This record gives sequence, C-alpha cells and structure tokens, in this order.
Amino acid sequence: MTTKTSKSWAQRFRRATFRFFIYGSMLVAGEVSFYSMVKIGRELPSFIAWLFQFQWAVDDRLHLEQIWYAPIGTFYGQASLWMFFVYGSIALFGLEPAYHRVNKWPWYVRGSLYMLIILTMECSTGWILKAITGYDIWYYQDGVLNILRYTSLAIAPMWFALGLISENFIHLVDKLTRTTRELANHKLVNVPNSSYENKVSS
Repeated sequence: MTTKTSKSWAQRFRRATFRFFIYGSMLVAGEVSFYSMVKIGRELPSFIAWLFQFQWAVDDRLHLEQIWYAPIGTFYGQASLWMFFVYGSIALFGLEPAYHRVNKWPWYVRGSLYMLIILTMECSTGWILKAITGYDIWYYQDGVLNILRYTSLAIAPMWFALGLISENFIHLVDKLTRTTRELANHKLVNVPNSSYENKVSS
C-alpha cells in the first residue's frame, strides 16, 4: 500500500512539474510579447485603449524603462526569469484549480474570480521577489488605483479578459497531460508482454 501511494504521489508530482513548466514557459513568452501588445493597444480607439493605460514599471535601478520607447515594429519585449516561477505558480496553484471547479459557471463570474486570483497572487509574489532579490521585478505607478504597489485596479480588466483566455490553455495542458499519461500507461502495459514474448522466442 505504501509503495502504491508513493508511486501515485510521484506520478502526480511529475504531472504537476510538467504543467508548471508548460505554463511558465508559455506565459514568459506572453510577457515578452505583452510589451508590444500594450503599445499597440494604446494606439487603438479610446474605447479600447483605456484597457492598456495601466503604468507597469520595473525597478528604476535596473534601467529597463527604455523598452517602452522601442518602435512598435521592432516587437521588442523583456521578462525576468523569475517570472517563469511567478506565472507557473499563478497558473498551476491559482487558475487551474479554479477552472476545474467553476468551468460551468457564467463567464462573467469566472472572469471575476480569475481576476481576483491574479491580482492577489501578483501582489503577493511581487512582495516575495522584493524580499528575495531586493528589487522591484515589476511595480505599478497608477496612483490611487495601486494595490500595495505590486498590483493595480487599472490592470484588473486585462486580468479579467486574460483569465478567461487562459481557460483555453488550461484545457490544452489538461489534454497534453492526459495524452502523456495514457502513453506512459500503454508503455507500462506492453513492456511485460514484450519481455515474456522475447523469453518464449529465445
């Protein structure tokens, strides 16, 4: 019984690690492209551009603010590798479990829940990284809309939308996880048979 339990936990850990890696990788790439998306969004008509008016910044001591002045056509972006762990954690421990529990709820309720999860985890991980590195890996300059420096109500509508979009990625990762598990199980089932056949033929 103990052996089966340990194997079960080991399998769950491997699957969670796989999903964490996928989420972290995808979302770091998303942050790099996010800079260009925001700059493009701010050039759109005002009824859309207001979604992109949040002031997202990096610690002034790192001198990385010039990225906002790169021409849109260059599609330059940037991201700290710390964000791999931030995004992996938000997706795996926040959005994914929420999605599995509320995916039948109305879209506006789901979006609001995802938004609250992202805002909360964004703020808490911002403070954690400040304690670890001594730097503001990101912070907001939205005045009264700021929430404890590392998140902002100004970006809340964006997190609402991206939370709903993330459902598609979670569904995709679920399918990938199931496929790898089925392939692994198929391989385990067939190995003893192959070994037996080899013994018989020899």
